[in-house]
Amino acid sequence: MRKIFKITEKGFTFLEIITIIIIIGIIGAIAVARVTSTADYGRIGELDKVKGHLRYAQGRAIRTDSTWGIRFASATTYFLFQNAVANPIIIPGEGQNQITLSKLSVTSATPLTITFDRFGSPSVANITIVTTGGNITVTANTGFIP
Repeated sequence: MRKIFKITEKGFTFLEIITIIIIIGIIGAIAVARVTSTADYGRIGELDKVKGHLRYAQGRAIRTDSTWGIRFASATTYFLFQNAVANPIIIPGEGQNQITLSKLSVTSATPLTITFDRFGSPSVANITIVTTGGNITVTANTGFIP
């Protein structure tokens, strides 16, 4: 009986080697993604929380026709107030009137006070709050917080 194909060479083809490299790359990417720290996600979450509280103060100022604001008392604490900084108010959904940040800290000079008038405009021109998770900008006149 005669063999039609005679295999004399041994080893892998170029296509097989490329396929194995791609598979190893995919497995490596998945492993790295699972091993990386979740601290970045915690900071981003707290940054979004601070932005939400600033927007809440702005909305309250518009709805109540009075001055509302947020005061960053230290690098890791802030509170909501109406008219006077001396009267902290509990933010809905929070258990206390002073919010403590655990994964984020404000690196701008503190104490820092941001107030909104009855039109939702901040009391001063463009405000940038520098934090360890990124910057928060409150645009002058419009009060836009991206």
